[in-house]
Amino acid sequence: MISDDYFIKMNKQVLEKKQKRKEMLANGKEFELVIYNKFKLEYKNLVDNNIENKWSIIDFTDNIAKVDIECKNRYEYSHNHFDRDGRTNGIMYGRNKFDYAIERLKLGYRHIIFWNCADGIFFWELKNPKNQKHEYSYNKNCNKQIGQEKKDIVYIKIKYLTKL
Repeated sequence: MISDDYFIKMNKQVLEKKQKRKEMLANGKEFELVIYNKFKLEYKNLVDNNIENKWSIIDFTDNIAKVDIECKNRYEYSHNHFDRDGRTNGIMYGRNKFDYAIERLKLGYRHIIFWNCADGIFFWELKNPKNQKHEYSYNKNCNKQIGQEKKDIVYIKIKYLTKL
């Protein structure tokens, strides 16, 4: 039989993860708005893909200028927090987004990822996966703070990021 203390502790952990997820989503939306406002004049046909589908693969697209923009929020960490050995790890984003970008590159699209970090906004542009293969690596990882399951990710090596 489950003790009351154990039951309370487990429910508290679940509630904390849910609250953390809500906080992260709110901060993510704020960051997306910053990026949208920064680039809406340069890309006059920039569309927020999350309006139609909040789980869209890419956050913003301009089909006339042929550019896809993805925003990742790491506001609690400096950009190099995840670079454990200086060579293989880096800042990550979903492999599904990377694979999608490769297909879009074939259609002439640019693919730019922005990370909001504690020490500023950083970005990386995927231009040619074969020529850039030294800039990234594949692995599995997750956001443990919100109880996420491990999934396929791409690490972008820190030395290839540019500060906005």
